[in-house]
Amino acid sequence: MAVQQLSAEADKVIVHKFGGSSLATAERFHAVADILLQQPQQSAWVVVSAPGDTTDHLLDLIAAAADAVSFDSQWQQLSAQLRLLVNRTLTAQTAPQALNTLNNWLAQLPALVQAGQHNEVLATGEKLSALLLSAVLTERNKAAQAIDARDFLRLELQPLGDAQVLWQQSATLLAPLQQAGFNVVTGFIARDTQHNSITLGRNGSDYSATIVGALIKADAVHIWTDVDAIYSADPRKVPSARAYRQVPWPLAIRLAELGNPVLHAKTLNPLAQHPAELIVRSSYEPDQPGCRVSRQSAIEVQFVTDLADAVLLTLPAHCKVSPQQAAAALQFPVFAAPATNCKQWLVAQKNLEVLLQFLGQQQIYPRVSSEQFYAVAWLKPAARQQRQLPLQAAHWLERQQPVHSFQDDELALWLFSPALTANELTELHQLLLPTTVRLNIVVAGTGNVGSEFLSLLAKQQQTYAGQIELRLAGLFNSRQAVFSDQIDVADWQQALAVAAPYQKQDLLDYLTGLPDPKVLVDITPSRSFAEDYVDIVRTGCHLISANKQGVTLPLPQYQQIIATVAEQQVSWQANTTCGAGLPVQRLLQELQSSGDQIHQISGIFSGTLSWLLCKYDGSAPFSEFVLQAQAEGLTEPDPRDDLSGKDVQRKLLVLARELGLSLDISDIALTPLLPAGLDTLSWDEFWARRAELDNALADTYASATAAGKVLRYVATLAVTPQGPKARVELLTVAPDHPLAAIQACDNVFVIESDWYQANPLVLKGPGAGRQVTAGGIHADLAILARQQIAAAKAARHSQAQAAAWANPRA
Repeated sequence: MAVQQLSAEADKVIVHKFGGSSLATAERFHAVADILLQQPQQSAWVVVSAPGDTTDHLLDLIAAAADAVSFDSQWQQLSAQLRLLVNRTLTAQTAPQALNTLNNWLAQLPALVQAGQHNEVLATGEKLSALLLSAVLTERNKAAQAIDARDFLRLELQPLGDAQVLWQQSATLLAPLQQAGFNVVTGFIARDTQHNSITLGRNGSDYSATIVGALIKADAVHIWTDVDAIYSADPRKVPSARAYRQVPWPLAIRLAELGNPVLHAKTLNPLAQHPAELIVRSSYEPDQPGCRVSRQSAIEVQFVTDLADAVLLTLPAHCKVSPQQAAAALQFPVFAAPATNCKQWLVAQKNLEVLLQFLGQQQIYPRVSSEQFYAVAWLKPAARQQRQLPLQAAHWLERQQPVHSFQDDELALWLFSPALTANELTELHQLLLPTTVRLNIVVAGTGNVGSEFLSLLAKQQQTYAGQIELRLAGLFNSRQAVFSDQIDVADWQQALAVAAPYQKQDLLDYLTGLPDPKVLVDITPSRSFAEDYVDIVRTGCHLISANKQGVTLPLPQYQQIIATVAEQQVSWQANTTCGAGLPVQRLLQELQSSGDQIHQISGIFSGTLSWLLCKYDGSAPFSEFVLQAQAEGLTEPDPRDDLSGKDVQRKLLVLARELGLSLDISDIALTPLLPAGLDTLSWDEFWARRAELDNALADTYASATAAGKVLRYVATLAVTPQGPKARVELLTVAPDHPLAAIQACDNVFVIESDWYQANPLVLKGPGAGRQVTAGGIHADLAILARQQIAAAKAARHSQAQAAAWANPRA
């Protein structure tokens, strides 16, 4: 299965786009090459921006055209900077050829500037990035070529100043350029129908990437930048901004229109009719999953954006130009105030003159506000009941007295004068997006224990109300799955009954986009599902296991899960995998963390075998007691699974690994309760030979009774200087032994340690049953919930301190 999935990933067509900050230095070029070479795909399309601030330097060069001395000084400085980048990036064997090409471009710049061919000048940065990255990949023995986007990308200028991609012509020109390996394409630049060089505006390389993605019918476009998420506000101003791992497509478009620094409206346009995924990722943290712009997402997100020095325009009634058309033509954000029928626009003061010139060309003359404002927009959540302004936020705004306010079902906008401080913006963000911690819970398994867990969840939600929201955000079994953070716990059966079939990739995609913190609760008995733990944890998901299979996988697989849990900085709790609701693992954790040293653990780990050996008194064949236990639901469907002792063997392995011992299941000696050979027969064949089991138990019971002892099926783990020794077997114990005085179904754990030698520590209680097991899972959930509450309090305290230092007047 894993090989098939890896092959499927390798077959995907991906476009990778790297921005200027990702290519600012020689080290960053090599880091980008590392990223590309670690992808499953053997080849890919790559779109690049100019290195670092090269475009700004080129613009300064153009601005200095009238001053020969200043121009020459800036040209010399830029030339030295770019030559140094080449020498530091490439080897001594490769650099001379690249320097020759660069020197040729640099030599042409003065004439191009004087001729007014500014777009030819601005193309230099992207051409250099494509040249350098393709050379680095070639040095790594990978096929790579640099492609100038102007060799294929054609756009037609429109009457309103925007440019439309000529898709068929561009695709025809692109087809013969593609080669095997890495095709490294210049972003930001293209040609018009007159063959003139044009630029696609600021952040135009993102637009180039999605155009290329649509042209080659890519499966995904990865926008690599310096952040690995899309935040609910600018995290530089609002420390409590939430990092989203998934954003619904319609909200992403609206957010881009509002000037989000990560998403841009033109970036999304080419993918409107093409089903490629768009994923924002961090080139500085390439192992993180990033943020997926999803067409299927049902996850609730909301945003607070701000714009300083904003000017309000009132458009005449006859205006036929939309703010989206103006923004597309001018390549900066222009958006309409909500509930004004697009007749009042907001734009940054620095862009006002250009906007007025554009509108004047259309014979449109708006009325412009005489003052500048600080604008704050709230892009609301989709849930209807949350579209109204929170009461505390409404009171806060009354005190702040915004100069203007606008609101519709999707967006609220306030204009302030004077501007809000960063601390005040943080306060408003907190009120609009309350920081009550939410723990998203995804439940795997809806059998007896799973159903009981879900029935208890509603009570737990009430218990923790006001401290943390325990949100049921997913539910599935081996057949069906519902992935939504709007599941009503009381109606989970109905939601699951009409759900789609379960697919592993759907689960991983959903978990990747689900906001942190999140936890998957595994209440299945499935080994194959436990083998998916590494992939699940890599989505940033905590893990609670009632499934013993995960904790008892072969040692290399188990250690890989442990390593991934540490890498992702999440927790893995599995306290119900041995002892059901009894806190034996937590007890061992506390003893060891307190400095105690465990020497031996022994006990009765099977509630089923505990019941059978407590009830069996020789009055009837042992098999009759087995039938009774089966009828009362105390055994596995085939009782021989209990009688084999393998379940006890797995539970002893759980405790061994809790102690940090490197044991595998084969290291635990096992003496089954079932006579040899009976486990391989059909049930009917076994039943015909049940006398073998009955006679063996009768003889053993008679011997034990004669000696004044009782029968107990015991697991023992001894930690010795020579190494751990573990075994599972049927023993006879004296009436005063800790394992003798038990109730049917009891589990008993006898712990001998430095602190408990002469008088061992004994933990005893019910070790089976849906209620105690579900309760034990909720105990694990409670631990995780309290951790998240504490972390949120600590974060709020840090944010308050930081805001106080940053904004003393607040």
